[in-house]
Amino acid sequence: MSDLTEPLHGRAADEVRDQLRTTPTLLPFHDLLAAIVDTLDVPSAANYEDIDTARRLLGTRAGQLRGYLRGMVEGQHQPDIHADGIRRMTADTPVTYVPYASPRAAENGEGSSC
Repeated sequence: MSDLTEPLHGRAADEVRDQLRTTPTLLPFHDLLAAIVDTLDVPSAANYEDIDTARRLLGTRAGQLRGYLRGMVEGQHQPDIHADGIRRMTADTPVTYVPYASPRAAENGEGSSC
């Protein structure tokens, strides 16, 4: 993956969430966008045998999110209403493996975003 396609985890995802919360032009959409970031913020697996599980989780969440957003667009619903629905959908597909923590993050006492 390139830097542009690498999933956001931990601090990077937190920075995106903070930017969404503090950018005035995005206020009507910030909660929805933050929920989307949370949904797609699937951490890498710490153990080799869980790599496929992590990939399937991301695929599952992305597919569910695509369907959810398609329904939202077709129904022309307000975005702020759907952030809670996306968060419930994410909660229904939790991380069930040990997330990878970089050695630097472990040294700094940082945990995973999940």
